[in-house]
Amino acid sequence: MLYHFDLDSSDVEVIEACLRKELHCRAEEYQESVNEDHAEGPDSSKHGMSEITEILGKIHNQKIWGNGETCKPSVPQG
Repeated sequence: MLYHFDLDSSDVEVIEACLRKELHCRAEEYQESVNEDHAEGPDSSKHGMSEITEILGKIHNQKIWGNGETCKPSVPQG
């Protein structure tokens, strides 16, 4: 499957904010299920939180930090 996204930085910021809100909701669900000692709840909530955290990490790692100018990565010569 091939995807082509035409998203600008403000679109990505909205997606990131929504993911953070969903992560917060799932963390609350997880805490409630732990407090109520449900057998299934904690594992499914924890898995969902892990998936969202991984996606947020991917977004974070693809951001260009600094003044916005791209730079070539430094490659050791040998």
